[in-house]
Amino acid sequence: MDINAQTYPRLVRPALVIAGLAAFVSLTWSLLQAGELQMDPVLYWLWVPLWLCGFVALVLRPVRLARLDADTVIMSRMIWCNIGAVSLAILVPSLLRLLLLAVPLYGVMYAAIHLARSQVMLVSMVTASVYLSGVVYLTAVDAVDLNIEVFTGLAFAALLAGVLLIGTEFQAMRDGLLERNRGLRDAMERLQDMALKDDLTGLHNRRSITELLARQKALADRGAQTFTLCYCDLDHFKVVNDRYGHAVGDVALKQFAELASAVVRNVDYVARFGGEEFLLVLVDADTGTANRVAQRLADHTRQMWIPGTDNAFKMTVSVGIASYQVGERVQDLINRADEALYQAKRSGRDRVVLA
Repeated sequence: MDINAQTYPRLVRPALVIAGLAAFVSLTWSLLQAGELQMDPVLYWLWVPLWLCGFVALVLRPVRLARLDADTVIMSRMIWCNIGAVSLAILVPSLLRLLLLAVPLYGVMYAAIHLARSQVMLVSMVTASVYLSGVVYLTAVDAVDLNIEVFTGLAFAALLAGVLLIGTEFQAMRDGLLERNRGLRDAMERLQDMALKDDLTGLHNRRSITELLARQKALADRGAQTFTLCYCDLDHFKVVNDRYGHAVGDVALKQFAELASAVVRNVDYVARFGGEEFLLVLVDADTGTANRVAQRLADHTRQMWIPGTDNAFKMTVSVGIASYQVGERVQDLINRADEALYQAKRSGRDRVVLA
C-alpha cells in the first residue's frame, strides 16, 4: 500500500512514541531483574501499565479531553509522561539515573517546541518537583547517599536548565517563522486583491469578472444554472469630471458601486468593467428578474446625490441586458449586452433595454 507524503508523518510520530516507551519499559524491567531498580515487581506491574494507559488515553483524546485545545492536551501528555519517567528513574542508583532522566528531558524539549513559554515552565516545574519529592523521600528513609544525590540533583538541574535554554531558542525561531508566514500570507492576500479587485470601488475588476463569467458559462453549459448579464454605463459621466473634477467623479463611481452591490443578491457578482462601465452578473436569473434589478438600480441612481455637485445635477445610468444562451461564447454574450446598452444610449439614455 502506498503512503503519501501527508500520511507518512502521521504514522511516523506514533511509531516513534511507541518505540520510545517500549525501550524505556524494557530498560526499567531489565534493571528490575538485575536488582538495580528499588521497586517491588508487583508494584512495578501495577504502576507501569497505569502510567502507559494514562499516556495512551491522552494521545487518543477521549470525549472529555476533546473539548480542550491542542496545547493543553500536549502539556497534559508531557506532564504525565514525565511523572512516570521520573518516578521510575529516582528508584535507580545515581550513576544510572541520568540515563533514564533523558526521557523527561526529551519531554521538556518536545513541550518547548510546541507550547507557549508558560506551559513549558509548568511542565519543567512538575518534572523538577517529582524528582525533588522522590529524592527527599529516599533520603528520609536512608535509601540513598545524600552527597551523591546532591551531585546527581545538580547535574539534572543543569541539564534541565540547558534544555529550557535550547527550547527558548527554538520558541524564538518558531515565533519568528510564524510571524514571517503571517506576513507572507497577508502580502499574498493583498496581491490577490490587487489582481482581482478594482482599486477605487473594491468591486471585481475586468480580469476577475472575465474568469467568473467563464466559470458561470461552464456551469450553464452543463445545465446547472443559467445567468443574465446587465451592462451598465453612467450617462454623461465625462461632464462630471469636466465640471466638478476627477475627485468628485471618483466619489460618484464609488457611490454607484455601493448602489449596484446593494440591489443584487449575495450569489451575484458586480464588477467595474472599465471607466464608468459596470457589469452585473445575476446567477440563475432570467431577463425578467434582471430587468427588475436594473430598473431598481436606475431608480436609486436618479436619487443619488454626489457631494461636490449642485442640487440640480442628477446622475442616471443606461443598462443593456442579455441572458446567456447555452453554447455561446462569453464575448458574444457581452457583445449582445453592449448592443442593448448602445440602444439604450441612442434612445435617450436613462433606460433599460433587453437584448
